[in-house]
Amino acid sequence: MNPRKNNIYELNLAPLANLDQQEFLLAVNELKLVNYSSWLLPQLVAHFGRWQLHSNCRETVVKNCQTLLDQTLYRLTRIRRSYLIKNQTQQSEYAQLTPLVMLGLRQHHNINYSHWQKYSDYNWILEPELYQALSNPPPALSVEQLLQIRQQGLTIKSGPKQGTTKPAESTWRLLGITDTKLGTETPLFQSIVCQIWLAHPKHRRSTMILDPYNWDCMPKPLVDWQPVKQPDTNHKYHEQLPWNTVSTV
Repeated sequence: MNPRKNNIYELNLAPLANLDQQEFLLAVNELKLVNYSSWLLPQLVAHFGRWQLHSNCRETVVKNCQTLLDQTLYRLTRIRRSYLIKNQTQQSEYAQLTPLVMLGLRQHHNINYSHWQKYSDYNWILEPELYQALSNPPPALSVEQLLQIRQQGLTIKSGPKQGTTKPAESTWRLLGITDTKLGTETPLFQSIVCQIWLAHPKHRRSTMILDPYNWDCMPKPLVDWQPVKQPDTNHKYHEQLPWNTVSTV
């Protein structure tokens, strides 16, 4: 598929609405939606921002998904984000820790993420993997405990690199921590509270849910981290005019 315009409404996605889950995933791959992530994800968020609120989460989804296209766009939030983004750490603003429907409603209706926790059916608004990670968090651990678990989970246990530590910013899950207080939690929850992968200060963004206990909180880094200054791609382009610059001639 080669859309004439960078527009989600030009992708002919409506026919996907009635496919079963496996067929839906195959269709997403065949359409190569992952190639359009730079504009598809922001447009999805804007689409959800036009939703109108109703009495509960399920009704909000149903009333705003009256067409087959609406239903398909909603279903795109229910699959793993890796189907839509090739490298999540390179496009972390819209990656797995970002709830796309909630983000759209926050941006356009000023509704905080934590607003949805009062509903018993917020599983319809929050993506499945995030829901599994956040719906029943255990008691919070101390920074010392989290750092110890993180170190254990990042340490290579065998092979030629045994004893060395994998980089926290690029390792998506912790291994060998079943004997810890996080051992029964989902890999995504472990990644969030131990601040690895997308939750690492290098990649995390204000669009994400980074604190299982306060969805609108940006937690302090577990360890000091000095970011390398990168161009700011999240702000609008600022036009540079010749009469506002200093001549170098």
